[in-house]
Amino acid sequence: MTAPATVVGGGVTGLTTALELQDRGRAVTLLTPELPHHTTSVVAAAIWHPFFQRPDPLYLRRATTALHRLTALAADPAASGVRVRTLTEFFPATTEAPWWTRELPERHRARPADCPPGYASAWAVPVPVADAARYLAHLADRFAARGGRTEHRQVSDLAAEAARTGAVVNCTGYGSAALAGDRSLSLVRGVVLRCAKPEGLHGCWIDDGDPRRPTYVVEREHDAVLGGTADPGLVATAVPEETVADILARCARLVPAVADARVLEVRVGFRPARGTVRVERDPYIPGLVHNYGHGGAGFTLSWGCAADAADLLGTPH
Repeated sequence: MTAPATVVGGGVTGLTTALELQDRGRAVTLLTPELPHHTTSVVAAAIWHPFFQRPDPLYLRRATTALHRLTALAADPAASGVRVRTLTEFFPATTEAPWWTRELPERHRARPADCPPGYASAWAVPVPVADAARYLAHLADRFAARGGRTEHRQVSDLAAEAARTGAVVNCTGYGSAALAGDRSLSLVRGVVLRCAKPEGLHGCWIDDGDPRRPTYVVEREHDAVLGGTADPGLVATAVPEETVADILARCARLVPAVADARVLEVRVGFRPARGTVRVERDPYIPGLVHNYGHGGAGFTLSWGCAADAADLLGTPH
């Protein structure tokens, strides 16, 4: 008989964890009060980009696992919603390659002539980018096709779920503040603009120098995502016009082709921030593993953290 497991949370972390557990021979039930296209994950620009400024071997290992899985999915972009695009990151001073690119063979230094005013250097590397809604739907379809069950309900007691099935992975993001009693979690509001895709826009660009005002332009198949903000503690969903104007101005300085981009939608998401990602066994509840606290790196870390969580849960007998 196939050993059961339960995953709580239906965003990108929950779905990738559920699929990883299925790969390990588990019969998985996904518990979530929201459909994937209603989760925070669907708002994301969904570009693979390790944004830590300092080297972190564990972060890089998890991100590299996700890089390989996402690149494989990009072989069928019509189904998965994942494509490989060139990401160019700009820096105000001449710099060596970002630490997370040093083992990527296709990275290269961009020409100084390709840098906008105010930037001294840039590095370009091919990375996976997803249309978040299509990608999440693809993961959910794969999960169901493998026999996965989804129950749309709110979970209020992780210990009770662990006692019932003996194997639970908590992927509830900020919900873990209440469910797991984790006071180190906080919300960081992110604002992005979904825009009509300007003619001739090919690639992705980012200036990650200001942690409160990350600037990025992400090409997708039928539109573009312009960002953004990182607003700690803000929970308002209303976005002032000056915030939209600031994002547009910053993105236009980075990529002049988006100067007249038509805004189709202003989107707000709330990232579950934590000092470190929590992927570990619960010290008090047998059979419970936690996988949350990814902040804005859920897409980048998803498959790597999913594999680690599955390892911690153990091989079914």
